[in-house]
Amino acid sequence: MSATSTENGSSPSANGGGPVRRTTVVRSPQELDYRLRGLILDPEGYHPTAPVQPERQRRRPRRLGPLAAKVAAFVIAAALAGWLLQAFVAQPFVVPGSAMAPTIQSGDRILVVKAGFLESPVHSGQIVVLHPPRFLPCTVRGSAGAGDLVLRVVAVPGQTIWSIGQTIFVDGRTLQEKGWYSPRSGPVGAKAIASTTLGADQYFVLGDNRSSACDSRAFGPVSGASIVGQAVAVVAHNHHVYLQKLPS
Repeated sequence: MSATSTENGSSPSANGGGPVRRTTVVRSPQELDYRLRGLILDPEGYHPTAPVQPERQRRRPRRLGPLAAKVAAFVIAAALAGWLLQAFVAQPFVVPGSAMAPTIQSGDRILVVKAGFLESPVHSGQIVVLHPPRFLPCTVRGSAGAGDLVLRVVAVPGQTIWSIGQTIFVDGRTLQEKGWYSPRSGPVGAKAIASTTLGADQYFVLGDNRSSACDSRAFGPVSGASIVGQAVAVVAHNHHVYLQKLPS
């Protein structure tokens, strides 16, 4: 059913020449949407066609990707820092023999600060790691080859050192040690120290176990260039974590 309305016009009509009435048809709402019948226009009835699970799978890489990248970057940075630390600042070192007993035992792992990073010049009383002379006239017990040595500095450049009996003299004064040498061997041991004046870049080194140490009494003074670094701590003993600060 439809409703009609009329409007006045100026054209003649068949009804005696009176004004022409135009008819405007107004359709009912039911007739307006006949072409849209069968379609769902209510937004509440809309359901997405894409499944939920694939949507989660697409979002997951965006969440885990940055995290994985951060973890990988951290691991790489940590490895690089460890490599730089060992290459340029400090490194672990396994003591090859018993020359430094009882202070350091054979097989102990020590931490060595490289010579270029020491806060002060090498001085008497410090424990150092050094490259041995090319022709070593003595045997390092517990070592299969001529590896680096761990010994204690007892005299520095410009000083004169010698021993009489069981007393060590440096520039005419008794060497003041803090009891770190082995009581069994005493401060000198079986081999005396010949009078030696050190050059501008020479150091006299001894083991704490002076009855069997391969040290400057056998191969003479060592150069500063041969010193790898200073031992600052024992970090492992008998294959267990162990921390002991060494004199500096």
